[in-house]
Amino acid sequence: MADRLVLTKTDLAAAEVTTRLTQRLRRINSGAPLSRAAENNVDAGALLSGEDHEAWQPAEADDAIPDDHPHHADEIRTLALTVDEPIDWARFSIWLTMLLNRHGEALLRIKGILNVADAVTPVAVHAVQHLVHTPRHLKAWPDADRRSRLIFIARGLDPAVIGRSFRAFGMPRRQNDVRIA
Repeated sequence: MADRLVLTKTDLAAAEVTTRLTQRLRRINSGAPLSRAAENNVDAGALLSGEDHEAWQPAEADDAIPDDHPHHADEIRTLALTVDEPIDWARFSIWLTMLLNRHGEALLRIKGILNVADAVTPVAVHAVQHLVHTPRHLKAWPDADRRSRLIFIARGLDPAVIGRSFRAFGMPRRQNDVRIA
């Protein structure tokens, strides 16, 4: 799903582990340029700006993808939710807990920035499968857009299931205030 891949700490891993990881990433996302940060001195500014940079090199010959390995990317799907109205924190927390309890193994990643009712600044949320990281109250909004935005990456789970459960749980209260992509 990523448009660029950066492997970090490859200098700390055994060469065969790094090669296997690189091969797997190539099978999952063959279209994304891949760089090893420890070896290619990746320019963070170029990475974040989206500019092309000499660090984005094709895979080395030892990273070639074996022809007989199955392709797994088809089962990975994404969902983006955008909510116009502020979110009730208690309702959201209960919904997220129930979602992770039921589908945690399939939810590879959840990231979002929430406009929580009665909060002055946004709340950043992040989860990986059943593990929810402590929500962070940010100092300020990154821009003028105050909508809540959530991204889900799932394996073997129809994104519509997440969207239906979000709406069925009464979030947002006005159903036309959520957009699903």
